[in-house]
Amino acid sequence: MNIKSIKLGRVLCYLVLIFMTMFSAFPLIYAFFGSFKSSVEFLNGGANILPSKWDLTIYATAWEEANFAKYTFNSLFISSMTVLLTLLVGSMAGYVLARTSFRAKTALVGLLGLVMFIPNVVLIFPIFKMCRNLKLMGSIWSIIITQTSSGLPFLVILIQSYMVSISREIDEAAEMDGCSFFRLFYSIILPLSKPIMATVALFAFKNAWNSYLLPLALSLSKPEIRPLTVGVLALKDMGEGISAWNIMIAGSVLAVFPMVIVYLFMNRFFIEGITAGSVKG
Repeated sequence: MNIKSIKLGRVLCYLVLIFMTMFSAFPLIYAFFGSFKSSVEFLNGGANILPSKWDLTIYATAWEEANFAKYTFNSLFISSMTVLLTLLVGSMAGYVLARTSFRAKTALVGLLGLVMFIPNVVLIFPIFKMCRNLKLMGSIWSIIITQTSSGLPFLVILIQSYMVSISREIDEAAEMDGCSFFRLFYSIILPLSKPIMATVALFAFKNAWNSYLLPLALSLSKPEIRPLTVGVLALKDMGEGISAWNIMIAGSVLAVFPMVIVYLFMNRFFIEGITAGSVKG
């Protein structure tokens, strides 16, 4: 293969990547500029990307009059607590599955894999019943617990696959020094698992921040516990006579913005999370 063919291949590759980037980023760009349009302009000139008249008060309206500050706090609290519970429960569960052998281990791992393929819409009624029995209905903790439990199966398997790749010679050396099973976990295995813990934290935060169906169902009776993804839809009905789509899109941009920033700075951990544990040491 000559140099010209290699250069042509690179140019074609870059062109495809640029096209895919523009295609993926277009909805965000359109929503960002659309959030500065008035409702009438947004409906009449929907095909225009740039607004003819910039309305900078829309974001203030979405933040102050639509209780957006409360929804933002709810999302931050739900996402943060989900990350903490996921790291606490997921790290211990992954450690046990990676470092112990028991009769039901294969069946348990298979069950975790099976649960990942069950859609949340099928689980809404059992989740409602569980929250009622635990007396969590109308509490923000009902959303936190369901978000944690729905994401745990995949993340536990992710942690297990990473911890399996850590050499067992470390365990043997620690046991010879009198290290207990739990001491081995928090003193040796957990510090060595910092990369996968960061990956799991990012995945848990992303899932909790972007989740819509379960928070919607659990906050129907108590709107003040709504997270951002649910509260954004309430902005649609703030218009006078027509739906305030511009206000709703302004809220959507504010809801998406934190995750975009997190991904831009932490995308390396997202990529590492996909391949974590694929190569055993």
